[in-house]
Amino acid sequence: MCAATAVPFIGHLWLPRYINVLETAGAICHAGFFLAGVITLAVMAQTSSTEYVFRTLTKDVSGWENPTVAWGIGLITVTYPLCGFDSIIHMSDEVKQTRTRVPRSIIFSIVVDGVMQLIYMITVLFTTGDEERVSASPLPIIEVYYQATGSKAATNLFVFMLIYIIFVSFFNVFASVSRLIWAFSRDGGLPCSSTFAKVHPTFRVPVNALYLSALCVCILALINVGSSTAFNAIISLTALGLYLSYFLPILFLLWRRLSSTKPLPIPWGPFRLGTAGAFVNAGALCYILFTFIWMALPTILPLDRFNMNYAGPILGAVILGAALDWLWNEKRRFTVPVADQSLQ
Repeated sequence: MCAATAVPFIGHLWLPRYINVLETAGAICHAGFFLAGVITLAVMAQTSSTEYVFRTLTKDVSGWENPTVAWGIGLITVTYPLCGFDSIIHMSDEVKQTRTRVPRSIIFSIVVDGVMQLIYMITVLFTTGDEERVSASPLPIIEVYYQATGSKAATNLFVFMLIYIIFVSFFNVFASVSRLIWAFSRDGGLPCSSTFAKVHPTFRVPVNALYLSALCVCILALINVGSSTAFNAIISLTALGLYLSYFLPILFLLWRRLSSTKPLPIPWGPFRLGTAGAFVNAGALCYILFTFIWMALPTILPLDRFNMNYAGPILGAVILGAALDWLWNEKRRFTVPVADQSLQ
């Protein structure tokens, strides 16, 4: 993992002009691999019945006997892939016509990925094959492809497709996270903000923020070597933390909409839903709260120290640490960013 981290790190420093080409190729391959996977499964795999796909709830694998809880736990699998659409916001300082292109990119990614995920999910359910073998596999999707093709070579090809898409996304993650660190440090929101807010005069990228991103990835890789339980505990925090980061801005926006005392009018951009916006905000908050319930629960019973879901306690520790840092330092150094009203 540490060696793999060096590739996007070097790419962002010395080969930035080729990253756009790589990402374009990755997007094309993403669509192509999606079609290849769906067509292969639909043509070669044994199909399950409609009754099994749409009316059968498998609950004996996880150990949860309550059908509602079993369904809610399974919901995490399909909600997590739709996270991260806010990454384009982290790059907004480097995007032209930000007020229109960034929202369009978010909407486009959600719609396209949502449709692709729905089609792929239904296809996999229809072509699952031997359910016991799939559930017993460390990587169930590989077993699904192997049962469909009956060929190790073909299965390895599909595994390569998945790895390639993940590899390309690694470049996007580095770019997005480093810009987020840089922007937050620019406003004094992180410890050692003056260090991470610097932009290298030659590379014209926040090199120190890239170093921090790479260091965090390497530490996670080392944690995985020492304890897979600790590694999975930290990784499980991802969806919970992302949904919390979505919840708070929507909550404040809804509060501002409904507040009777508004110090300043809301500086709306080109995208505005009017009176329907409040209902959309309320629906989004309800959806996030609903998913929050299941994200904090363990996915497998009986519960032990290896399958315990530590996302909730770790999130609480992170919030506590951030609160202590705020009380100790950030009150003096953090500056709330305010948009230039002349640009609204």
